Amino acid sequence: MLPGLIRIYEEWAERYPDVQPLTIQFAAGETSDGGLDGVLAYPLDGHWLLVTFGLTELGEKTSDEPRVSGAGFEFTCRIPREDRDKSVPAWILRVLHALADHFLSGSDLDVGHWIVTPSPLGGDPANGDMTSLVIVPDVDVRAMDTDNGIVLFFQLVGLKADEGADVQKAGTAAPLVALLRDRDPRMLTNPGRETVRL
Repeated sequence: MLPGLIRIYEEWAERYPDVQPLTIQFAAGETSDGGLDGVLAYPLDGHWLLVTFGLTELGEKTSDEPRVSGAGFEFTCRIPREDRDKSVPAWILRVLHALADHFLSGSDLDVGHWIVTPSPLGGDPANGDMTSLVIVPDVDVRAMDTDNGIVLFFQLVGLKADEGADVQKAGTAAPLVALLRDRDPRMLTNPGRETVRL
């Protein structure tokens, strides 16, 4: 296993020592150069924790910036999970993959940024009016050090259509993020939750 991926496993094992993640690897044709190699999916109580790998340098150091590993971040996301669920919904994998490609195409992504999508997240009609995402520091692990430099963890949090509109109007996601965190410290992307209004 690549040393950078081992470090990601180790970091999250410290937080969830008794949970064995599923390793979902994308086929070679599915990923762009420097794109996602896959996702670690942790089956936690009531939700899945998803952690990407591949945006950072998993093997040898190839970038010129010694302090930062690759893109400098990996994505995380938390979505609802029933106790009997053994597989990760395909829609969230599509979201993670698409956002990585969005970044690789030249879009700047950072904490506090939001993304408005033209359809329900992952193209799944069951997600209804959850049509936006905001990026926050991960609620469990914000950053880790590796031999290739620092890796930040950017948590993606789904927003309802009206919430996305409020963020656009305000020009900042900070007040909405604070309200969402008060209601759910784990910051789950839950299409079934109530809309929060500022």
